[in-house]
Amino acid sequence: MTPILSSQSGMSLVEVLVALFILALASAAIVMTLPRQPSRLDREVARLELAIDRLADEAIASGEVRAIRLEEDEYVAQAWRGSRWIPLPRTSHALPPLLKISVSSAPKDTKDWPEIIADPTGIVTAKTLTLAEGTDQRVLTVSSSGMIEVER
Repeated sequence: MTPILSSQSGMSLVEVLVALFILALASAAIVMTLPRQPSRLDREVARLELAIDRLADEAIASGEVRAIRLEEDEYVAQAWRGSRWIPLPRTSHALPPLLKISVSSAPKDTKDWPEIIADPTGIVTAKTLTLAEGTDQRVLTVSSSGMIEVER
């Protein structure tokens, strides 16, 4: 049996660096293939889009005029009954902290009508809405047909 010299035992520094480089490449490839989690702002935009779609569908199905009243930090679905707007049960949604919603159109009229109204024929009030979280914002353009376009 021949004794092993200390210079022949273990791995060289170059071999260790090559192994680390290969591991770093493999982990980077794995991380890049993971799906991106939507931001809180994107989740709220999707939720508001769904609420507007549902509003138009419910207006047609019920034969009632339905609306969404927007506040700075929440929105509420309403129905026109008995010559006034009635909040619908379990339809209020408070926005998370630091998230704000605004309407980018003419100021509210004196009648205090909700911002988005859908009638039983499927026509929806055309508006431009902005959801913002700090400097990040999404602009939603609601057409009279109820179609929604989101701009980043």
